[in-house]
Order: sequence, then structure tokens, then C-alpha cells
Amino acid sequence: MKILMPTIFHPYIGGITFHVENIINNLNNLGDYEFHILNYKSKEMDDNNNNYNSFTNIHIHEVPYIPKLRGISYAHRGYEIGKELLNDMDIDMIHSHYAFPQGVVGALLRNKYNIPHILTLHGSDVLKLSKNPVGKLFFNYAIKNCDKIICVSEFLKNQLPKSYRNKTEVVYNGVDFDLFYDINKDENYGLFVGSFVPQKGIDILIDAVKDIDFNFKLIGDGVLFDAVKNRIDKENISNIELLGKKNQKEVSEYIKKCSFLVLPSISEGLGMVLLEAMASGKATIGTNVGGISELIKDNYNGFLVEPKNPNMLREKINILIDDKDLRKKMGENGKKFSKRFSWKETAKRIDGIYKELLNK
Repeated sequence: MKILMPTIFHPYIGGITFHVENIINNLNNLGDYEFHILNYKSKEMDDNNNNYNSFTNIHIHEVPYIPKLRGISYAHRGYEIGKELLNDMDIDMIHSHYAFPQGVVGALLRNKYNIPHILTLHGSDVLKLSKNPVGKLFFNYAIKNCDKIICVSEFLKNQLPKSYRNKTEVVYNGVDFDLFYDINKDENYGLFVGSFVPQKGIDILIDAVKDIDFNFKLIGDGVLFDAVKNRIDKENISNIELLGKKNQKEVSEYIKKCSFLVLPSISEGLGMVLLEAMASGKATIGTNVGGISELIKDNYNGFLVEPKNPNMLREKINILIDDKDLRKKMGENGKKFSKRFSWKETAKRIDGIYKELLNK
């Protein structure tokens, strides 16, 4: 089966990249697949376009774009490159990841070639793009012009217009248990992993922990990185260390050695890093927004706190700092809970959706 995937992929690091990589790796165990990925052009790719995968059945087609017009330019060039692929190859299906620009490219190609189109919605496309006066036009076009919608949480599905929910399935992300597992180490630091963007609530986290006698490490980068660094320097906050961007292997090592993981998001589609921490035997703290409550069971595998509430967040963090036995117990419960989420099962669900659409 040949799948055209408009998506972000390696060398770009992020949740969608890891999602796509893991479903591809596991789909390869279920059938004879060939993947053609429409990825943003990157200087880091070599001439053969194969240095970021270990499978000969993954073909990366780079899409040039204009940085200040990233979405629109990707949509234009991605559509043109997609047409070439559909004209020259026997593509069976399109599976887009994220509503715009990738989902719009998939929708345009679906309508021109009458080919099945699946759209996976990952979070901010539902929570932010669909609420933007211009963005919602692209979002609505993408969800209208697909044959199946996949959401990574029940929360995201419930945010969609009711008329689209009958063609929507919830397929949770999985955990890479080869990377994330309990090594029974606790090196006395709290950890945040995520993009440095407003919706992650990093300022709330800093407000909560800046006066606590405990170390915190923050992994990630993004538009707020410089502002966060400047604040830490200006206020002379000595217990917070910024580690910048790390690859998935490096992230797993920090998670496996932390005391607990904190995700203080203002909005969140699911919060995959919480599951990765649970698989590593770590207690978690997250805000009661989006799909986070589908993962954190309050007082069982972590704590749920209200968003934008640094006092409540500080209180729960202090509880875990002071009670090492409690964070170990919550970590054990989280490890059990995480076993429900595997990429193998995720791939089985997606494989079933592919075959269902092809047999219609």
C-alpha cells in the first residue's frame, strides 16, 4: 500500500515528527507499505533524503517554502509536488498530519484525484487554528474534504463541529517503551519538556518554582525561549536550568532520572510527554485542560491543577518534593497506566482505518 503523507518530519523535532515516525515503524510490521512524505525543505537533509530513516520504503520529498509565508508557500508547492507523485505513482491513499497546511494539501489532492484522504488532528490545529478568523477557513476546508478524521484525544474530538464527529475516531498516541522505561533513578530535579510557546504556561511554572529550594530543568525551544532566558537572568533565578532543544533519546535520559514531570499548559491536545514520564516510572503534574485529564488521574499517577494558578501548582510541587515515597508510588501507578498506550496498538488501529477506506 502506498501512502502519501503531507506532514512535518525529520530533521524537524517535535510531537508530530515522533508520532509519524512511530506509526510508520509499526505499520511496517503489519503489511507491505511504502510512504511518500511531503516534508518542509531543510538544509540538514542530504542529497539522498534518506539519512533520517532506516527503511528503504520511506521516501522524503522536500517542499520548498518561504519562511515568512511558510504555510501558504508549503500548500502551493506541496500541492504541485503531490500532483506529480499522484500522476507518476500508484498512490493508494493520502494521510495528512495537521489541518493546515498539510491537511489542505491532502484535501486539494483528494478532490482532484478522487483518492481517500485521512486527516490526523494533533492539538493546536483544533484549539488555536480553528479559532483564528483566517485559520478557521483552512481548518474547515481540511476537515470537510477528508474521508476520515483521527483525533489523538476524546477532548479534541469533542471540540469538532457535531456534524463531523461521525467520521472521527480517537486513536491515542503510543509510548516508545524501548526509549522510556523505569531505571529507578531519582536525581532530585523537576522537569519540563515542551515547546517554549504561550500555551505551554512556562511563565506560570517559573512563578511557581522560582523561590523553591529544588532544581528544575526545562527542555525545549521556541518563540519564547529568549524571553524566558532573559527573565531567568534578570531575576537571578538560580534553581532553573534551560537545556534547549534535545533529541528524543536525550529527552528520555532526562525523564528517566527526574523526580517528577510538570506540564503547566494553558491548552493541550493530549500531552504525550506525560505518558512518556509515566512509562519511566515518574509522577506527573499537569493542568486540567484539554486531554491531560485523560492521562493524569488525580492523586493516583499525579496531580491535576487549575491552569494559570501558580499557587496551586507550587503547592502540588512541594508535596512531591517533600514526599519521595509518594512520588515513587505515583510513578509506579503511572507505569501501570502507561501500558494501555502502545504504538503497536496505535498502528493496528490506523492499519484498520486504511483497509476500511480502501475496501469501501
